Amino acid sequence: MPRIGVVTDSTADFPGDARERLGIEMVPLSVNWDNDSFRDKVDLSIDDFYAMMRTRSTSPTTSAPAAGLFEETYTRMLGEVDHIISVHLGSTLSATFDVARAAAERVGNGRITLVDSATTTMCLGWLAMRAAEMGSEGAEPEQIAAELRSWVPRLRIFAVFDTLEYALRSGRIGRAQAFVGSLLNFKPILTLRDGEAFPVERPRTRAAAMRRLVDIVASQGEILKVGVLHGAALDIVPELDRLVRERMPNAHVDHGEISIVVGTHAGPGVFGLAMLAAE
Repeated sequence: MPRIGVVTDSTADFPGDARERLGIEMVPLSVNWDNDSFRDKVDLSIDDFYAMMRTRSTSPTTSAPAAGLFEETYTRMLGEVDHIISVHLGSTLSATFDVARAAAERVGNGRITLVDSATTTMCLGWLAMRAAEMGSEGAEPEQIAAELRSWVPRLRIFAVFDTLEYALRSGRIGRAQAFVGSLLNFKPILTLRDGEAFPVERPRTRAAAMRRLVDIVASQGEILKVGVLHGAALDIVPELDRLVRERMPNAHVDHGEISIVVGTHAGPGVFGLAMLAAE
């Protein structure tokens, strides 16, 4: 029997086939749009989602997974593993963590450890990957949870929004409200903090925003990992990758797409960098 199983949610973004290769379980959030409800990354692909965003006049909303989904996943896995590490979307960003914690208390019998990532997208994916890697190496659940929690304050995400329209609609605009009057004139760089989008800078062009994005991440100290992310902005990836490798040659670089749930708030054309700083 494998000793450690890992669960995350669908806002975690992974490089390539890492989730499948490491055997990480994913519980999907839901995207509700008009009269339709989609399970993130199950019923609706990322490409189809962003195409719909460009053509539909209405805005989707998102919701945490039902408690039953977590209970079913945990119960099944506990028949296969000794212990579960369940790491999720930041609790200030969604009710997902609280739903998972309540489900773990009902069915876990002390065999499920919850970790609040305080973040999302590839930063969350990296945490789940690290948990799976440590589990395969024989680490104890307490060691894995401690390692993940030591990563949390060192993980950051910076993103360039093509427009703030979608963040404004979703109510996730936060301190970036000050940018709203300049939607047509800037490509704002935002970061996540305490469940809100905070403004960092507002370059006037996409190219300038890309360069400043790399400058900002490179200024954060020694960087161990960088994730090059996009949502329906694949054309920026080669140049953004080049700039990252040029400025941070010692960092490991991953690529990924921004998930549907996060894309609901960011909109198509978003791109960004996830990062893990050294201790």
